Amino acid sequence: MGVENRKLNILIAGEGKTLPLLIKSKFLNKLYITSEEDISGAVSVRFNTFQELAQKCRALKVDMVIAENEKWILQGIADVLRRNLVNCFALNTQGDKLILSNKFARELLHKYNILTPKKLAYPVKFPVVVRADGFCETGNSLDEIIEIREKITRQSEELAKSIFLEEFIEGDSISLVSLFDGKNLLSFSDNILIQEYSNRLCSLLVGEKIKFIGFLISKLIISNGNVYNLGFSSNLPDLNINIDFIYLLNSAIYQKLDEINLIQS
Repeated sequence: MGVENRKLNILIAGEGKTLPLLIKSKFLNKLYITSEEDISGAVSVRFNTFQELAQKCRALKVDMVIAENEKWILQGIADVLRRNLVNCFALNTQGDKLILSNKFARELLHKYNILTPKKLAYPVKFPVVVRADGFCETGNSLDEIIEIREKITRQSEELAKSIFLEEFIEGDSISLVSLFDGKNLLSFSDNILIQEYSNRLCSLLVGEKIKFIGFLISKLIISNGNVYNLGFSSNLPDLNINIDFIYLLNSAIYQKLDEINLIQS
Protein backbone atom coordinates (compact mmCIF):
# COMPACT_ATOMS: atom_id res chain seq x y z
CA MET A 1 0.00 0.00 0.00
CA GLY A 2 1.51 3.31 -1.05
CA VAL A 3 1.47 6.67 0.64
CA GLU A 4 -1.82 8.43 -0.04
CA ASN A 5 -1.53 11.89 -1.57
CA ARG A 6 -4.76 13.37 -0.23
CA LYS A 7 -5.40 16.40 1.92
CA LEU A 8 -5.54 15.61 5.63
CA ASN A 9 -7.01 17.05 8.80
CA ILE A 10 -4.26 17.69 11.37
CA LEU A 11 -4.44 18.52 15.07
CA ILE A 12 -1.48 20.00 16.95
CA ALA A 13 -1.53 19.01 20.62
CA GLY A 14 0.92 21.50 22.05
CA GLU A 15 2.71 24.75 21.38
CA GLY A 16 2.58 24.79 17.59
CA LYS A 17 6.26 24.32 16.76
CA THR A 18 5.36 22.36 13.62
CA LEU A 19 2.78 24.95 12.52
CA PRO A 20 5.05 26.71 9.96
CA LEU A 21 5.76 23.38 8.25
CA LEU A 22 2.12 22.32 8.25
CA ILE A 23 0.68 25.48 6.75
CA LYS A 24 3.19 25.23 3.87
CA SER A 25 2.09 21.69 3.02
CA LYS A 26 -0.05 21.14 -0.06
CA PHE A 27 -1.64 18.20 1.76
CA LEU A 28 -3.21 20.23 4.59
CA ASN A 29 -6.99 20.29 4.61
CA LYS A 30 -8.15 21.46 8.06
CA LEU A 31 -5.92 22.48 10.95
CA TYR A 32 -6.95 22.05 14.59
CA ILE A 33 -5.01 23.27 17.62
CA THR A 34 -5.26 22.76 21.38
CA SER A 35 -3.54 26.04 22.28
CA GLU A 36 -5.44 29.25 22.99
CA GLU A 37 -3.56 31.21 20.33
CA ASP A 38 -5.61 32.88 17.62
CA ILE A 39 -4.19 31.30 14.49
CA SER A 40 -5.83 32.19 11.20
CA GLY A 41 -7.62 29.23 9.66
CA ALA A 42 -7.10 26.98 12.70
CA VAL A 43 -9.96 25.65 14.83
CA SER A 44 -9.38 25.44 18.58
CA VAL A 45 -10.18 22.14 20.32
CA ARG A 46 -10.55 21.98 24.11
CA PHE A 47 -10.44 18.81 26.19
CA ASN A 48 -10.17 17.65 29.79
CA THR A 49 -8.94 14.09 29.26
CA PHE A 50 -7.09 12.29 26.50
CA GLN A 51 -10.14 10.07 26.05
CA GLU A 52 -12.27 13.16 25.41
CA LEU A 53 -9.67 14.41 22.92
CA ALA A 54 -9.76 11.05 21.14
CA GLN A 55 -13.55 11.23 20.84
CA LYS A 56 -13.38 14.75 19.44
CA CYS A 57 -10.70 13.69 16.94
CA ARG A 58 -12.95 10.88 15.73
CA ALA A 59 -15.92 13.25 15.42
CA LEU A 60 -13.87 15.87 13.54
CA LYS A 61 -12.31 13.19 11.30
CA VAL A 62 -8.79 14.17 12.32
CA ASP A 63 -6.29 12.11 10.31
CA MET A 64 -3.32 12.64 12.61
CA VAL A 65 -2.39 14.31 15.88
CA ILE A 66 1.08 15.79 16.38
CA ALA A 67 1.81 15.77 20.11
CA GLU A 68 4.28 18.53 20.99
CA ASN A 69 3.56 18.93 24.70
CA GLU A 70 6.19 16.83 26.51
CA LYS A 71 4.08 16.61 29.67
CA TRP A 72 1.19 15.11 27.70
CA ILE A 73 3.55 12.75 25.90
CA LEU A 74 4.96 11.43 29.17
CA GLN A 75 1.41 11.10 30.53
CA GLY A 76 0.56 8.69 27.71
CA ILE A 77 -1.43 10.70 25.17
CA ALA A 78 -0.24 8.47 22.32
CA ASP A 79 -1.48 5.24 23.90
CA VAL A 80 -4.96 6.66 24.54
CA LEU A 81 -5.36 8.10 21.05
CA ARG A 82 -4.07 4.99 19.32
CA ARG A 83 -6.42 2.77 21.32
CA ASN A 84 -9.16 4.91 19.84
CA LEU A 85 -7.78 4.47 16.31
CA VAL A 86 -6.41 8.01 16.06
CA ASN A 87 -2.94 8.37 14.51
CA CYS A 88 -0.73 10.15 17.03
CA PHE A 89 2.88 11.20 16.53
CA ALA A 90 4.43 10.72 19.96
CA LEU A 91 6.35 8.26 22.09
CA ASN A 92 4.29 5.50 23.66
CA THR A 93 4.53 4.45 27.32
CA GLN A 94 7.47 2.12 26.68
CA GLY A 95 9.31 4.77 24.68
CA ASP A 96 8.71 7.29 27.47
CA LYS A 97 10.96 5.17 29.70
CA LEU A 98 13.92 6.21 27.56
CA ILE A 99 13.34 9.74 28.87
CA LEU A 100 12.11 9.00 32.39
CA SER A 101 14.68 6.37 33.44
CA ASN A 102 18.42 6.83 32.99
CA LYS A 103 18.97 3.23 34.12
CA PHE A 104 16.56 1.83 31.50
CA ALA A 105 18.03 3.98 28.73
CA ARG A 106 21.67 3.26 29.55
CA GLU A 107 21.13 -0.51 29.73
CA LEU A 108 19.58 -0.53 26.26
CA LEU A 109 22.19 1.82 24.82
CA HIS A 110 25.00 -0.41 26.05
CA LYS A 111 23.22 -3.51 24.73
CA TYR A 112 23.23 -2.01 21.22
CA ASN A 113 26.81 -0.66 21.43
CA ILE A 114 25.86 3.00 21.72
CA LEU A 115 28.38 4.98 23.75
CA THR A 116 27.48 6.90 26.88
CA PRO A 117 29.80 8.84 29.23
CA LYS A 118 31.39 6.63 31.89
CA LYS A 119 29.55 6.25 35.16
CA LEU A 120 31.79 7.29 38.09
CA ALA A 121 31.93 5.88 41.61
CA TYR A 122 33.56 9.11 42.75
CA PRO A 123 34.90 12.26 41.06
CA VAL A 124 38.40 11.80 39.62
CA LYS A 125 38.61 15.27 38.09
CA PHE A 126 36.28 18.20 37.56
CA PRO A 127 33.89 19.11 36.12
CA VAL A 128 31.66 16.09 36.81
CA VAL A 129 28.07 15.58 35.67
CA VAL A 130 25.47 14.82 38.33
CA ARG A 131 22.52 12.87 36.92
CA ALA A 132 19.17 11.68 38.19
CA ASP A 133 16.05 10.64 36.28
CA GLY A 134 15.03 13.72 34.33
CA PHE A 135 17.84 15.78 35.86
CA CYS A 136 21.33 16.77 34.72
CA GLU A 137 23.72 19.37 36.15
CA THR A 138 27.48 19.93 36.10
CA GLY A 139 29.49 20.27 39.30
CA ASN A 140 32.90 21.95 39.33
CA SER A 141 33.90 20.96 42.86
CA LEU A 142 33.04 18.48 45.58
CA ASP A 143 31.04 21.16 47.38
CA GLU A 144 28.98 21.82 44.25
CA ILE A 145 28.27 18.11 43.86
CA ILE A 146 27.05 17.94 47.44
CA GLU A 147 24.85 20.99 46.88
CA ILE A 148 23.35 19.45 43.73
CA ARG A 149 22.64 16.16 45.53
CA GLU A 150 20.95 18.04 48.36
CA LYS A 151 18.87 20.04 45.88
CA ILE A 152 17.66 16.84 44.19
CA THR A 153 16.89 15.25 47.56
CA ARG A 154 14.84 18.28 48.64
CA GLN A 155 12.92 18.01 45.39
CA SER A 156 12.19 14.30 45.85
CA GLU A 157 13.70 11.57 48.00
CA GLU A 158 12.52 9.05 45.42
CA LEU A 159 14.31 10.96 42.67
CA ALA A 160 17.44 11.06 44.84
CA LYS A 161 17.65 7.26 44.62
CA SER A 162 18.52 7.56 40.92
CA ILE A 163 21.47 9.96 41.41
CA PHE A 164 24.82 9.00 39.90
CA LEU A 165 28.00 10.71 38.70
CA GLU A 166 29.16 10.73 35.12
CA GLU A 167 32.30 11.88 33.35
CA PHE A 168 32.17 15.26 31.64
CA ILE A 169 32.97 15.02 27.92
CA GLU A 170 34.06 18.00 25.85
CA GLY A 171 32.94 18.12 22.24
CA ASP A 172 30.27 19.31 19.84
CA SER A 173 26.77 19.06 21.32
CA ILE A 174 23.93 18.05 19.01
CA SER A 175 20.19 17.63 19.51
CA LEU A 176 19.43 15.01 16.89
CA VAL A 177 15.83 14.84 15.72
CA SER A 178 14.72 11.43 14.46
CA LEU A 179 11.36 10.26 13.15
CA PHE A 180 10.43 6.62 13.78
CA ASP A 181 7.65 4.73 12.01
CA GLY A 182 7.80 1.51 14.03
CA LYS A 183 10.22 -0.06 11.56
CA ASN A 184 12.44 2.66 10.05
CA LEU A 185 14.25 5.57 11.69
CA LEU A 186 14.88 8.76 9.72
CA SER A 187 17.37 11.14 11.35
CA PHE A 188 17.67 14.78 10.31
CA SER A 189 21.43 14.79 9.74
CA ASP A 190 23.79 13.89 6.90
CA ASN A 191 26.80 13.44 9.21
CA ILE A 192 28.28 9.96 8.66
CA LEU A 193 28.98 9.47 12.37
CA ILE A 194 25.42 10.48 13.20
CA GLN A 195 24.03 8.09 10.60
CA GLU A 196 25.94 5.22 12.21
CA TYR A 197 24.46 6.21 15.57
CA SER A 198 21.01 6.42 13.97
CA ASN A 199 21.35 2.89 12.57
CA ARG A 200 22.17 1.53 16.03
CA LEU A 201 19.31 3.47 17.60
CA CYS A 202 16.94 2.02 15.00
CA SER A 203 18.19 -1.48 15.88
CA LEU A 204 17.47 -0.70 19.55
CA LEU A 205 13.92 0.50 18.92
CA VAL A 206 13.07 -2.39 16.59
CA GLY A 207 14.92 -5.02 18.62
CA GLU A 208 13.24 -4.01 21.88
CA LYS A 209 9.85 -3.70 20.14
CA ILE A 210 9.37 -0.09 21.24
CA LYS A 211 6.58 0.45 18.75
CA PHE A 212 5.58 4.06 18.27
CA ILE A 213 5.27 6.55 15.44
CA GLY A 214 6.78 9.89 16.25
CA PHE A 215 9.80 12.00 17.03
CA LEU A 216 12.62 11.15 19.40
CA ILE A 217 15.36 13.65 20.21
CA SER A 218 18.80 12.31 21.10
CA LYS A 219 21.10 14.55 23.12
CA LEU A 220 24.50 13.78 21.66
CA ILE A 221 28.08 14.94 21.91
CA ILE A 222 30.77 14.19 19.31
CA SER A 223 34.24 13.90 20.80
CA ASN A 224 37.39 12.51 19.13
CA GLY A 225 35.37 10.85 16.38
CA ASN A 226 32.98 9.15 18.81
CA VAL A 227 29.28 9.82 19.34
CA TYR A 228 28.05 9.71 22.93
CA ASN A 229 24.40 9.65 23.96
CA LEU A 230 23.68 12.00 26.87
CA GLY A 231 19.99 11.18 27.07
CA PHE A 232 16.69 11.51 25.23
CA SER A 233 13.90 14.04 24.97
CA SER A 234 10.57 14.45 23.21
CA ASN A 235 10.77 18.26 23.32
CA LEU A 236 10.72 18.96 19.60
CA PRO A 237 12.88 21.89 18.45
CA ASP A 238 12.05 24.10 15.48
CA LEU A 239 12.49 22.02 12.34
CA ASN A 240 13.91 23.22 9.03
CA ILE A 241 13.29 20.62 6.33
CA ASN A 242 12.74 20.84 2.60
CA ILE A 243 10.36 17.92 2.11
CA ASP A 244 6.60 18.42 2.42
CA PHE A 245 5.98 17.86 6.13
CA ILE A 246 2.58 16.16 5.90
CA TYR A 247 3.87 13.89 3.14
CA LEU A 248 6.72 12.95 5.50
CA LEU A 249 4.33 12.22 8.38
CA ASN A 250 2.03 10.21 6.14
CA SER A 251 5.03 8.19 4.97
CA ALA A 252 5.68 7.32 8.61
CA ILE A 253 2.10 6.11 9.07
CA TYR A 254 2.58 3.72 6.16
CA GLN A 255 6.08 2.72 7.41
CA LYS A 256 7.70 4.12 4.28
CA LEU A 257 10.40 6.29 5.84
CA ASP A 258 13.05 4.12 4.23
CA GLU A 259 11.94 5.62 0.88
CA ILE A 260 12.58 9.21 2.03
CA ASN A 261 15.84 10.91 1.06
CA LEU A 262 16.13 14.20 2.93
CA ILE A 263 19.34 15.19 1.14
CA GLN A 264 17.71 15.13 -2.30
CA SER A 265 14.44 16.66 -1.09
